[in-house]
Amino acid sequence: MIDRRIFYVDSAEGEDTNSGLSVREAWKSLLPVNHLLLAPGDRICLKKGSIWMGTLEPKGNGGRWNPVVIEAYGEGEAPLIDGNGAYAAIYLRGVSYYIIDGIRIKNTAIDRNVRQGICICGNPEGITKDIVVRNCEISMVCGENRRSRDVYKSMYWNGGIYVTMPGRSSFENHLHDIIIEKNYIHDVYTSGIRINQEEDFINDIHHTHIVVRGNRIERTGSDGIIVANCISPLIDGNVCIEAGALGNLSDTQLIAGIWVCATSNALIQRNEVAKTKLFENDGTAFDTDWGTAGDTIFQYNYSHDNEGGFWLNCMKLSYNKDCRGTILRYNVSLRDGRGIGVYDQGVPVKIYGNLFVGDESSMICVFGNGENYEISNNVLLFGDGPKKGWQFAKYKRNWYGEIKVLPKDESPLSKETFDFAKFIEGEAEGRDWLAEKWDTLCTLLKNN
Repeated sequence: MIDRRIFYVDSAEGEDTNSGLSVREAWKSLLPVNHLLLAPGDRICLKKGSIWMGTLEPKGNGGRWNPVVIEAYGEGEAPLIDGNGAYAAIYLRGVSYYIIDGIRIKNTAIDRNVRQGICICGNPEGITKDIVVRNCEISMVCGENRRSRDVYKSMYWNGGIYVTMPGRSSFENHLHDIIIEKNYIHDVYTSGIRINQEEDFINDIHHTHIVVRGNRIERTGSDGIIVANCISPLIDGNVCIEAGALGNLSDTQLIAGIWVCATSNALIQRNEVAKTKLFENDGTAFDTDWGTAGDTIFQYNYSHDNEGGFWLNCMKLSYNKDCRGTILRYNVSLRDGRGIGVYDQGVPVKIYGNLFVGDESSMICVFGNGENYEISNNVLLFGDGPKKGWQFAKYKRNWYGEIKVLPKDESPLSKETFDFAKFIEGEAEGRDWLAEKWDTLCTLLKNN
């Protein structure tokens, strides 16, 4: 039988000379916790209403069925840890089998530097596994949002929640079963959530069972969510609003809302991405970027008012020979800046079953002619037609609304076949509205 221990920490009424083993014997600071060697089943309970400055860096592993849990207790506002300019406010370095649940995080400072809210850093050797971060609020992380800094010091090496490992991943050395869910990340001068390995721009794809779901991200200094170096990652049900709002043209330069690089068969679904900033370029809701392999799938997403457009195509950067292309299906895109796709890089792109609503400034493909795009069974509502015309994409069985000049489509569906006005009516917010549209789009694809 496992001898589980529960340690209590109370910044107002605790004392570090106490045992820490009961509410009345709570510790005051994080130092006693950082000096512990934790074991399977141990719990660190932080008193609600408490505030600590500095880093919580626990040591020791939990167990597969008995993780170490860091959580709140008592009544009132969730406990707050402010890193106060340290590398991270909570730092899980080289440990496995942990749950962090319901903690508030800040990392305030007077200058920008590479900083994290919560950092999970795996061991350079072996598999670091089974870590969950959920129900946390992360804000005011004064990190780095400058793109052109030296390696390891730029905006790509930090985040509100940052998951990484030293050096390069491999079959023997990687992250496994990392779940980031239901967190609220806002007003951070970093990306919202970043998953990678220390060595960037290398097609190492080894992290397994990486899940980013149900998080809400608002007002970041750079990107919303970036996932790299993962086999079949799942990015599901997140909301990302105003990515890049705390960035600027000269420092931040290029961002996107949710994107993947050096992944295989990534699935990005049921997310809402809105109001992503356009600086020098990019500024899209979604992005298939360098080193991706297999099929990258974006489905059932809701994208609106992103300044750079719906989707960015960077598959040819650090090209992966195992790349099959990108599938964009059953998405709803309203008023997305420049249009559907940014770049055509000669890799197959299948676009089907989507609703695209734009205006006379919308394009099928920005910086390219779209000849590798296959566009079928979509509802394409672009006023009098897309800017620069239909370019060279391949079209089949699309609905074009009131547009008079159509592309070469072997079987376009007329407005009598489909009630466009009814399809786009109603409040374009919420799961109920979206579910109805997604169901309709799937039905259109199946029946035609």
